[in-house]
Amino acid sequence: MKVSGGGAALLLLSAGLSGYAGGCGLFEPRSPEAPTQSSQTFLPATDPLIVISNLQDAIEQKSVPNYMQCLADPLAGVHIFLFVPSSEGTAQYGSLFRTWSTAEEQAYIQNLTTRTTPASLSKLDLTEKTRSLATDSALLEYDYTLTFENTVAGFPSRASGNLQFALQRSSSNIWTIYRWTDFKTTNDITWSLFKGKFSN
Repeated sequence: MKVSGGGAALLLLSAGLSGYAGGCGLFEPRSPEAPTQSSQTFLPATDPLIVISNLQDAIEQKSVPNYMQCLADPLAGVHIFLFVPSSEGTAQYGSLFRTWSTAEEQAYIQNLTTRTTPASLSKLDLTEKTRSLATDSALLEYDYTLTFENTVAGFPSRASGNLQFALQRSSSNIWTIYRWTDFKTTNDITWSLFKGKFSN
């Protein structure tokens, strides 16, 4: 027996409702997925302070890609990335820091994350000292404490000092750090020694 157009529509609707009533579960909510071991946090850096938050998250999560996204890309901005080490960093790794670039920065953070464990503490605490904001540039100064537990015998897990970040805004409204200056202000080692130690 043929079914006319209107009858066909009713027949299909009836079959669909019958299937749903039978427990097909088509419109039932799915069971929630099990949480993963770790999650990555990175927000579009449309404000200088978002860059700083992203950097803190990248360190805590030991995420090399997210860490590197906080730094200036010479292909996307006006400035190339420049790191100015502390006095003790210059004394110990002067020749290394004379040619420091994003390539060395990536090598250091990659090496550091491989000399630790997922459960090891990694954290960046910052206390803002000064803030200067303009339309397409910013200068931020912080006292810092970097904690990064590592497996290198005898090497500290903490560095502290003062740092200055100079940031730029790209044509696509994304902010990045293009100059990072490190200063020794405490008895702890400075971040510069972490960079020098784990550079290779």
